[in-house]
Amino acid sequence: MGLLRQFVILTAILLFMVGGGWAEGVLRYAGATTLQRFFMPEVGRIFTNDTAIKLNIEGGNTGPGIKALLNGDVDMAGAGRLLTDAEKQQGLVEHFLGWDVLAIVVHEDNPLEDLTRKQLQGIFSGELTNWQQVGGADNPIVVVTSPKGSGMRNALKKMILREKDYLNREIVSAIVAASDQQVSMFSVGITALSRSMLDAGHVKAIKVDGVAATAENVAAGKYPLIKPLTLVTNGEPQGNLARFIDLVKSPKGKGALKRSFVPAE
Repeated sequence: MGLLRQFVILTAILLFMVGGGWAEGVLRYAGATTLQRFFMPEVGRIFTNDTAIKLNIEGGNTGPGIKALLNGDVDMAGAGRLLTDAEKQQGLVEHFLGWDVLAIVVHEDNPLEDLTRKQLQGIFSGELTNWQQVGGADNPIVVVTSPKGSGMRNALKKMILREKDYLNREIVSAIVAASDQQVSMFSVGITALSRSMLDAGHVKAIKVDGVAATAENVAAGKYPLIKPLTLVTNGEPQGNLARFIDLVKSPKGKGALKRSFVPAE
């Protein structure tokens, strides 16, 4: 092949990449497990149908997703929390989507139907170790928690544990979405999980301070355990990324979010 022909082919390839074939034909996402499972696939299909631009959804949870974004490995990250000041100082920008409802989950054989936030603090910190201490049967409490670095774990720390630390005897679920599966195997188990992920058999969500974990109670400001859901970009989004952010905040995007979460007003 002559040098001129090689040059023409190489130039055509570069123009294709710059013009949006390989470089702009795909958006990449990593982060929050809740968004990864229940929102991004649907809104990604809508975006692809509207623009012909594909969305690649990668694994991980909030912490690894933000790290991948900072490393330039993805175009956006999902977070089950708000950004810290330190993260904002690195140039990250959050785009608030709405609320994830946290359910307190116990085995269906557990007779309790309601716990207070004070009781939950005692359980997840290890100060309360027997169900009898909160009005249940005389059985030990087995606490199942979310993986370190997850938005779920961070949310529980802020809303329930506050100044206290997680107990030393916790069973850490391998992935956030599997903690209810763990509780289904322990009649004395308890976990905190996104209501959208609650799909294991033989478990139930109980009330917190007398209030059920429903979207209606969240909208009315009655249910206390909710965590923010955000998409995070490295700087203000441009081009196709800006188009995607516009979509998720549009009525179409909010409609997709509403199937599992509570959209922002």
